[in-house]
Amino acid sequence: MKNQPSRVLLPIVNHPANRNMLAGHPAEKGYWVWHPDYDATTTAVLRFRLSFQLKKSISLLIHVTGDQRFQLRCDGEDVTFGPDRCDLQNWTVQTLRFELAAGRHEFESIAWWISEPKAIALRGDPKLAGTAVLEPVPPMAQMTRRGGFLLYSEELPAEVLNTGVAPWTVEDLTSAVKLQRIPFPFYHDIGPSYHFDLDQWGRKGKSATPTVVLAPLVPNQHGLQIPGWGLVAATLPEQLREPWTGGRIRAFRPSWKESPILASETSGAEVSTWQQLIEQERPVTIPPRSEITLLWDFETYVCGYPQVQFTGGAGAELELEFAEALYEANSPQEITTTTMKGHRGQIEGKVFLGFGDRWQIGKGTPSVTPSLWWRCGRYVRIRIKTGRTPLILSRLGILTTGYPLDTGGAWKSSDTQWDRTIPLFLHAFRSGGHETWTDTPYYEQMCYVGDNITIAASNYAWFTDDRLCRRSIELFNCSRRATGLVAERYPSGWRQECGTFSLLWPTMVRDYGMWRDDAAFVRSMLPGVRSMLAEFEALVHEDGLLHHVPGWPFIDWVPEWDSNNAAWLGYEDGVRAGDSSLINLFWVRSLQAGAQIEEAYGEPQLASYYQDKARKTFNLVIERYWDKKRNLLRNTRVDDSVSEHAQILALITGYLDAKKTKGCLATIKKGGIAKATIYFSFYLLDALYRHGESAEFFQRLAFWRTLPELGFTSTPESGEPSRSDAHAWGAHPAWHTLASIAGVRPASAGFQTVRIAPMPGEMQHFDARVVHPKGTVDVRLRRSKDGQASFTVRLPKGVSGQFVFQGVTQALKSGKTRIRIAAKS
Repeated sequence: MKNQPSRVLLPIVNHPANRNMLAGHPAEKGYWVWHPDYDATTTAVLRFRLSFQLKKSISLLIHVTGDQRFQLRCDGEDVTFGPDRCDLQNWTVQTLRFELAAGRHEFESIAWWISEPKAIALRGDPKLAGTAVLEPVPPMAQMTRRGGFLLYSEELPAEVLNTGVAPWTVEDLTSAVKLQRIPFPFYHDIGPSYHFDLDQWGRKGKSATPTVVLAPLVPNQHGLQIPGWGLVAATLPEQLREPWTGGRIRAFRPSWKESPILASETSGAEVSTWQQLIEQERPVTIPPRSEITLLWDFETYVCGYPQVQFTGGAGAELELEFAEALYEANSPQEITTTTMKGHRGQIEGKVFLGFGDRWQIGKGTPSVTPSLWWRCGRYVRIRIKTGRTPLILSRLGILTTGYPLDTGGAWKSSDTQWDRTIPLFLHAFRSGGHETWTDTPYYEQMCYVGDNITIAASNYAWFTDDRLCRRSIELFNCSRRATGLVAERYPSGWRQECGTFSLLWPTMVRDYGMWRDDAAFVRSMLPGVRSMLAEFEALVHEDGLLHHVPGWPFIDWVPEWDSNNAAWLGYEDGVRAGDSSLINLFWVRSLQAGAQIEEAYGEPQLASYYQDKARKTFNLVIERYWDKKRNLLRNTRVDDSVSEHAQILALITGYLDAKKTKGCLATIKKGGIAKATIYFSFYLLDALYRHGESAEFFQRLAFWRTLPELGFTSTPESGEPSRSDAHAWGAHPAWHTLASIAGVRPASAGFQTVRIAPMPGEMQHFDARVVHPKGTVDVRLRRSKDGQASFTVRLPKGVSGQFVFQGVTQALKSGKTRIRIAAKS
């Protein structure tokens, strides 16, 4: 190849209702193929191959996809891995442009499909965790129909390249890969570990002619949809895959055996030898009949495919298992959901519990370890056991993977402690950004509504590329079924319903419509938003309020709500009883978002209707749940329970009068009630900002300030004990840094106008840069010794706005504006 192929992003031209009925994508003219010996229900790992000859150089466009996963290589080099996460009616096809020279070339695709357990209940029963009977399962985020692979091009004759026509061969590698499910004491659903027999993997086995499992689409003019994959163009760029090595070897033990406690920090020749391997790629020779265990600390959070380059070592075993942190326990068997991890950079006296892959090395095997899926974490336990011959390792590294995010925002201030958190926040987004915004790369790799709202806000302010956010909005719209409700998470092999997350989805659409100038996309979501709001309206009772909502009505991981409930349901007793101010405030905010979308992009009459219904519903909430004696909003009338959550949701509606606003704020500041955790603090900080509660706002940032000192390199899912150490919803203070501290927010749809209302607290200076559809909004603060505040604001061309600070309001125009505010007397 002259150069690395690049993705070509084709437009999506076919209406979803016409999928598998009328032609909408070039690849629908192609054939899906699979191994002739495998049916639609059997796990298989396959290698497809095609050699072809070119008489002259060519710029070649191909379309490729597969089910469940595939890795395409051309002439031995990685080209594309896929498909991007999708569902059956919106199945993504990658399109690539190759520059190929005259001569012989080879396409190779490793494709695999993993079946559900025969006893399907085993997948979801937490009571069975820790038993040895669990069968391996496919990743929950990977939706599927059956095994299949398709490659199609119109730029060469079909018999040269296209599956089902050209002389492709397929080899069965299934017996070369053993799938193993590792039971965790936490919810873990990213698929199995892979144990490779490299002798079988590297040996060219018996080839077969692939069998066609789906023929090209025959257009149907009578509205009949043919069963199959509904093909659409992939809209995301290729995941960024780059070689990486680094960090430190922290511990060495001359044994393969499981040991509950890893050795203390190891020094000496053993460690320095391995350190030179990762730093300088100086080869390490492991003698015959040896056993080694190493603890490799990346000193950062890394997502990627393990890559070990080696020679010799026939009969050796190599294992790499990843962990986010080590646990404060006496053995892995003692680890539960309440086990602490302590300082993330400390290892002494701690237990390793991880998840990864193993390679059995044979004669003449590949010189680099293959991987079918990426792993992630901070620590890797490496175990090596050699046979009769020495094993020489020449490289120990990771082929990183992730969405190619490009940072456009910036921040620097006099608060150096706070500034230390910004790289941690941005790294959390990079760790969570893949084919979707994931909740946690280690445990689930799934796309949730609640997570995505907080992540998207930061995406809009910090990163110029917003396609992952668009993708999330699209996927949740695709998840709507006959109920009209969006799923809690999507794509997902098992559908999960959550009434509260469904109610949040219109705010995702609203936020995109405010922060990005993309009217056509927002209008394309209007039918979904209207349908979803109509479905909830049908659930309203005669008293004008929602009682029970479908699915899991998750609010927040509040310990007080679950202290007597081992299931960790994430909602309080009023929600359970169907008598909840919280549920109805979610409904109010959803109606408000619908009104804002309609006002800017849809029908003014609908905007008025939603706004009127939101106001009436809110008044009913106040009438039923306001506690006049305590001057606060109750969770429910079932009991006297109070939470920050009810006060927060009421405050951010903007409907409270002055007296009740004061009561809600006083309740939050007084404390002694159920508190918002990391996730819901996104809304807490917003409520405090909107009401000018600067001191409380900065006090609530204290948790994040401690993270660097505790060894974190990404943001956790919750406070200790935390399941996940890389959970991008925990990085939402990145948004508040630019949108609340610097105070830059859209004042109208499409970010056509801006409102800048800084709340810098005690900061003496800051420099902020916020991504805007037309460039960036730049805000600079300098305070003099006498307390005078000097601001410099720069707006992109064609953008105007308003500046508000300490009671002073000033109009803003495109270009630079200087503003001086006298010190408070």
